[in-house]
Amino acid sequence: MTLAPPGDDWVYIGSEALPLGQLTQWAVLPRCGAVVLFAGTVRDHAEGRPGVLTLEYEAYEQVAASRLEAIGADLRSRWPSLGRIGLLHRTGLLGLTDVSVAVAVSAPHRSEAFDAARAGIDGIKSRVPIWKRETWEGGSEWGLDAHPLEGSRS
Repeated sequence: MTLAPPGDDWVYIGSEALPLGQLTQWAVLPRCGAVVLFAGTVRDHAEGRPGVLTLEYEAYEQVAASRLEAIGADLRSRWPSLGRIGLLHRTGLLGLTDVSVAVAVSAPHRSEAFDAARAGIDGIKSRVPIWKRETWEGGSEWGLDAHPLEGSRS
């Protein structure tokens, strides 16, 4: 994975492992007293599917990256005091406990950091075109939680 960008926004969509330590260190700024990191990991079950073994993510990377950038801009407009924002999502085949998504936010105070991090992951789930295929002990199929993307054109 490429090193952290020089600016205050880090957007990534791709197949390389997500660097949680680097992301957290990058988010720290002298003017910010709070850093919140959310990491979503592959778990061993999904609704109605015990024994999940792997997840495979696919994305239209150009559109996904653009949507991640838009989410970052939205976070900055809602919380102007934010320091750094990292929105990263992995694609490809992932095993149990692998990190699939990470959101890092720094802010002067914890309330903005927590609120913005939650809005960041919620935005990724609702606005970014990423598809998930689950493989479990009984078979393999695309995820059951598909929904229309916010802000998409009909």
